[in-house]
Amino acid sequence: MLSQHSIETLIDLAENKLSQIIPFDRDDMKEIKVLQSCVDELKVGSAATRGGRRSPQAEVRAITH
Repeated sequence: MLSQHSIETLIDLAENKLSQIIPFDRDDMKEIKVLQSCVDELKVGSAATRGGRRSPQAEVRAITH
């Protein structure tokens, strides 16, 4: 199990990478989708480690990804 601090650091790193990607082709778009999915999963895991319930939006993302 990752600590809350580790999860937040990973979220920051993935979001920083997302902000730097300039999509030129399909591979870039695929990388963006994968990173966004990772961020979503980490945020759900972050809420779980704090003992909070997932928001309805997080529930939908968890189901659709």
